[in-house]
Formats: sequence, structure tokens, C-alpha cells
Amino acid sequence: MIARHWPRLRRFACLLACGLGLLVPGGAVRAQTAPSPDIKGWVQKHDVNGDGKLDRAEFQAAVTEAFYFRDKKKVGYLTIEELRDTLGPEILNAVKHKDDGQITLQEYVNAAFRDFEAIDTDKDGLLTVEEIQIYIRNAK
Repeated sequence: MIARHWPRLRRFACLLACGLGLLVPGGAVRAQTAPSPDIKGWVQKHDVNGDGKLDRAEFQAAVTEAFYFRDKKKVGYLTIEELRDTLGPEILNAVKHKDDGQITLQEYVNAAFRDFEAIDTDKDGLLTVEEIQIYIRNAK
């Protein structure tokens, strides 16, 4: 079961690391050596309604913020170069297989929402700190 979700697990861990701005020395995120993200703090920061969970709108806002943080040139898409130091190989491979070598905000958000569905194990449309922690732990 986990093997089937492995690419999504790693992609979400990388997206979350981007959202949290966690980089290892040298500027690259490495799945095996990256520090544990402060998931509780990240959820609290983006939990607009204060219920301790992230709904789809709050999650989308967090992912969008991460995208625009990485879009240093403010052109509306990310290139492989902009992703190289922050995301894992799955996202990079997805971008490399595109003719233009770019990922748009919509593509970035769509990838994140596939992960949202996988993380939301009780299917209530909300992500808890515990669900995110379990998801990331299983990705290792």
C-alpha cells in the first residue's frame, strides 16, 4: 500500500518542506537528512479559522504562498532551476518531462491537492497535524 503512494508521499514531504522554508546546509532538501518540519507551527500559521486543522482553502493558500516564494522572477511559473534547491526528484522529473521545463501555479497546486487527498485518511476534508505527521513518517 505504501509503495503505491511513495511518489506522492515524497512529493508532499518536499512541498511541505518548501512551505516551511526548511533547507539543509548547501540549500538542498534531502529526504533522508532534512530536519523534521515544524508541522504544528506550519498548520497554526495557515489555519485561518483557528480550528487546528487545514481545510482545502487554507491548504491551497499555503501551497500558493510556497509557490510565489519560489517564483523569484515573478513570472508565474517555476523552472527546474528554481525547484532544484527546494524540491525532491519527483517534482523535478515531472517538470523535466514537460517540453517547456516549467511548472505553473495550477500544476503545482494540483499536485499538492493529490497529496491532500492521500493525507486526509479519514476523508473529512481537513488535515490534522497528526495526519500530516503520519504521512511524512510513512514517506521515510
